Amino acid sequence: MNTICYYAIIRFMPFLETEEFANVGLVLFSPHNYYASYKLAPARFARVSNFFDDLEGRLYADTIAIFNDEMQRVTKLGTNLYGKDQLNFFKEVTRKRESILRFGELRAIATEEPQQALDELYNHYVGRNFNDKEYREEVMEKILRADLRNNVRTARFTKKQLMGEYNTAINMPFVANVQNCLKVIKPLAFDHDKPINLLEHGEKWINRVKRLLNFQTVEPQHMLFAIESPTKNKNDDLQDAFNVVEKGMRELEVNILPFDDKKSIYQFAKQLQIPEEKPFQLT
Repeated sequence: MNTICYYAIIRFMPFLETEEFANVGLVLFSPHNYYASYKLAPARFARVSNFFDDLEGRLYADTIAIFNDEMQRVTKLGTNLYGKDQLNFFKEVTRKRESILRFGELRAIATEEPQQALDELYNHYVGRNFNDKEYREEVMEKILRADLRNNVRTARFTKKQLMGEYNTAINMPFVANVQNCLKVIKPLAFDHDKPINLLEHGEKWINRVKRLLNFQTVEPQHMLFAIESPTKNKNDDLQDAFNVVEKGMRELEVNILPFDDKKSIYQFAKQLQIPEEKPFQLT
């Protein structure tokens, strides 16, 4: 028989000014079953380190460890409460606070198995066992890493943290030193469902690369975006949003290639483009 459970997503938000967050856990309780439990992401969580490039050392790992101890205590107390008492208790636990780890709004779900529901919700919101854009880029990186290793012998591309202006540290998945010049490749997926998400994703990486260029960490001719465009036949607003992002990329004067054009990507990876020197003129 189905029973009503309530759950809240646990979010890691290290920079309160930007309100950017990553889902790192979930708590679920059932007021009429004496059930309360939670599930947290591991202390080493690639999505957090990839998303928050300038995160301090062990901040996430230490924070999640302390929070885990607290959630053990909270859920143990919750299993001793019933009905409105349990509901009111968890409303207080999950209320909005100005902290690095915070809860999303309480949501309800009807289920016969609370533990199974917890696992499924965790996999959806944290484990992300669906093909979202962030996961797609992880797949793209895995494919390209193998392709470069097998087809480009003149340069060894590795994941590396690069410094940009304002002392910003930016993680790039493919960096190689070729004749004392850095070559950088960043795969990007743009098969979004909403124009605002596409715009924000593109603008984030345009701004990051701009910081690298302004700091002269990498030259424009040695930077490549390997992109997957929006799926054809999607609405015009998505295509218009992508056109805006693509225009912003071109204004950086960097290289832009389709991710499927491996031959051109290999050619970029192998060659070092040195700008022609302007002829000497007396002034």
